[in-house]
Amino acid sequence: MSKRPPLELFEENILEESISIQRLLRMVIVIGGRAFSEPLRTWATNELRGYHGPVAEMPHYRTIAAPLQVDSRSPFWQAKRETISALDLPEFAQDSVGEELPIRFSVGKIQNLLSGRDSRDLLKLQLPGAAELARVMSYERQSHQVVVEAIYWAVHPSDLQDILEQVRNRLLQFVAELRSTMEPGEQQPTVGQVHQAVQNIRITVGDDSPVTINAPVSYARQGSRVSIPTISRFLWRLPR
Repeated sequence: MSKRPPLELFEENILEESISIQRLLRMVIVIGGRAFSEPLRTWATNELRGYHGPVAEMPHYRTIAAPLQVDSRSPFWQAKRETISALDLPEFAQDSVGEELPIRFSVGKIQNLLSGRDSRDLLKLQLPGAAELARVMSYERQSHQVVVEAIYWAVHPSDLQDILEQVRNRLLQFVAELRSTMEPGEQQPTVGQVHQAVQNIRITVGDDSPVTINAPVSYARQGSRVSIPTISRFLWRLPR
């Protein structure tokens, strides 16, 4: 078994591209639990499960720019991937749909969407109520015999890949911030140092406002040491 400091091993795991982000995030949940850090656990859990529900606050890196596109046809022509404006949508949808797309999927689903895909092949992500919108738009164009077959956001794979990179980068930044709070020779961070590192990188919010700890950490807990899990302990139960 390696005698190197667990924090150093964790940093190497983050830098190793062959180690999945899901595995790293599960380790972060363990660290957050041992350090009594609700923001750290919440962020890692949301990345693993996805940001669901109206109250789930998303980090800013999960909102991407994506053009609206439609596939349509008439008796005389057929058009694919025609870029439209939000103003081309039915009036009732114009205020709720635009070219900024929040990506609420889990990191696992993002990886599945990218798996085996050509980097030049745009993904089609359907709008909420896309089928109804297509019917309404077809009705509005019936005098021209135009049928809207599909409406979606056209997403470049690199934008989804960037989300995964942002997650990995925040993990690396978390370790760097943690190191900066530790004294030379320290092998394990304290609970207070973990909380300070989370505050410094603003890990859970999307508007660049500081993370707030809902409950104060007791003095006894602040000085307690946090053991950092290593990949070797997780290999038997955490799939890549």
